[in-house]
Amino acid sequence: MPSRPKKKSGAKKWGRNSPWFIGIAGGLIGAFLVGVVLFYFFGHREKEIYRAISVASINSADSLLEKNMVEDALAIYNAAASRVLAKRDPELYATVKNSEGVCHYKLALVRDKEAHLLKAFKAFEEALKIRTMDKYPAEYATTQNNLGNAYRTLSEVKDKEENLKKAFEAFEKALKVYTRKQYPAGYAATQNNLGVAYGTLSEVMEKEKNLGKAVTAFQEALKIRTFEKHPLGYATTQNNLGNTYSALAEVKDKTGSLFKAVKAFKEALKVYTLNEYPLDYAATQNNLGNAYSALAEVKDKEANLTKTVRAFEESLKVYTLGRYPSQFKMVTSNMEKAKKKMR
Repeated sequence: MPSRPKKKSGAKKWGRNSPWFIGIAGGLIGAFLVGVVLFYFFGHREKEIYRAISVASINSADSLLEKNMVEDALAIYNAAASRVLAKRDPELYATVKNSEGVCHYKLALVRDKEAHLLKAFKAFEEALKIRTMDKYPAEYATTQNNLGNAYRTLSEVKDKEENLKKAFEAFEKALKVYTRKQYPAGYAATQNNLGVAYGTLSEVMEKEKNLGKAVTAFQEALKIRTFEKHPLGYATTQNNLGNTYSALAEVKDKTGSLFKAVKAFKEALKVYTLNEYPLDYAATQNNLGNAYSALAEVKDKEANLTKTVRAFEESLKVYTLGRYPSQFKMVTSNMEKAKKKMR
């Protein structure tokens, strides 16, 4: 008896080779991959947006710092540092910490010197954990230069020789990167700061020798900081050079050193005008007056005392009693002494 043909089952077989299985599994894998891509895309996008917001706030703080609105800038940097973690965005974090240090350094120049400098050290050292010489050489040099300035400033209030030693070490590290050829502006700035540090060291040891080193450093800076290309830097270094020659006049070639001091101050005043840079103008005119006063002791007494008084009068156009009482009293006292010598 012939066998009956078997009825086809309506049920589908589910196995790894089943087209249905393959289709659904493929769909799930595709959906998973799409999810991963979307997660990565939106997560990455979120990070980019977050970074853009941080960069915008940091740029805003930088603008405030340039305008000398230091406390406002510092508040923004502090907020940015709390958002930007060292592991999440180390380069940006280091930038913020360096800027924090600069703010504390600037605040130390006007109040609570030691307290703000200690905060500056902490910020700079935090930045240098990331800004290594190998990975970020230019940024490393910038922060080392800033650190050197902070140590030099601290030397004015405590442990002068020890802190100056640390300042010189920091400047030397900066100059390993800041070569004259590769980073001329950084080289000039560091040489200028090095000159100031040598001038400070001359107050406690080997006066003539260290003032000579200061002069050499300032002259190096002026090879880059020309009047035409870097007028503000030129004026700053010329003023520092003038102060160094005035100090050098106390131990060597008084007349010659004072003539060089006067020349340097006059060069600075080509940039530091009364209208554009009133405070720098006043400070430099005061320095010029002191140089003429010292020069009057050895040459052309009456003529140089007249120039002394004139320079102090220019300084007092800015240093008024109401706005700058301590500077007003200092310059007025110096001017009265000069006038008495004229009688």
